[in-house]
Amino acid sequence: MTEPQRVSVRVRYWLLRKHVRARLAWLLAGGLAWGAPVLPLAGLFRLLPALLEHLPTAWRGVDYSLCRQNLEALGHPPTQATALACRHAVLQWQRAVHERVYPRHQPEALRAWVRRIPEVDPQGCGAASRPALYLLTHTGEYWMAVVSVMARERLPTRFLIPVWNFSDPFTRASLLQLEGLGHDVEVLDAAHPATALAMARALKRGERVIVFCDLPVSVGALHFGEPLPGRLFRRPAQFVKGPLFLAAKLRCDALLLGHRAVLGAEGEVHVLARIPAAPLEIMQMAWMTALERFLAAAPEQWLYLPRLEAFYHRQRSTAEQRRAAGGRGRP
Repeated sequence: MTEPQRVSVRVRYWLLRKHVRARLAWLLAGGLAWGAPVLPLAGLFRLLPALLEHLPTAWRGVDYSLCRQNLEALGHPPTQATALACRHAVLQWQRAVHERVYPRHQPEALRAWVRRIPEVDPQGCGAASRPALYLLTHTGEYWMAVVSVMARERLPTRFLIPVWNFSDPFTRASLLQLEGLGHDVEVLDAAHPATALAMARALKRGERVIVFCDLPVSVGALHFGEPLPGRLFRRPAQFVKGPLFLAAKLRCDALLLGHRAVLGAEGEVHVLARIPAAPLEIMQMAWMTALERFLAAAPEQWLYLPRLEAFYHRQRSTAEQRRAAGGRGRP
């Protein structure tokens, strides 16, 4: 049995530097949140992107280099890619600060916060009375899209929210605290086998189900679900199949929403499209068109911008894995 290769000093140094930079970014966000009552954060966030462009690359955020590289691969000129990558870094800092300072424990203050978030729905997609599965994108301060949907519901309503980071107490507690808005909230583990059935039953009862839809099939060693093939920015890509597949199976509409952050403000919630119930292939085409149009208009808003390779990496479905395993087992 061969011994595992030792990690080189250069790789260890790179990993240590990446960890230190991530830790410093976390401490910076905590410091800004602590000083939020007295610091002019709005003006600071608006000035930071231009400031970062004049600082060394190592000071521009943990994911700056990957963001700039991916933006150039998408066809953005180097100067524009640099500016957008700096905006991405600042938007992540602003999101981290807002997560700490928004008044989750004070329902009335939270409603006032949400009222400052305009809902952009030029086609009136959100006004239809038909039941719909709420599909959210990981853009801007994406958790504010969840708060916005709930705060705008006038009657007491039961919400089901499947999340991938179910083991994170902060995520679950933050969502459950939204019950202060007058609704019943149930947070589910998206990876649990019974979650899909719970979502289907909730939709049939007319309850609201909110799920993030733009997840890659895998990130590193984590595998999120079945692959849904499509095209993203003119290249073959794979997304998690579950949310859109569920809407097609239950013959319910899919309402696609995304938050667009504004530096120094609370941002906007965009209603991107209402995708009528149809076979999966038809719904997927409309979903991909609306999603890509929104991402292309402001790519720096997307949380997964530095992880584009996660969407382009080919993953086998469960059926393919079973066929491969069966083939290996034959004599």
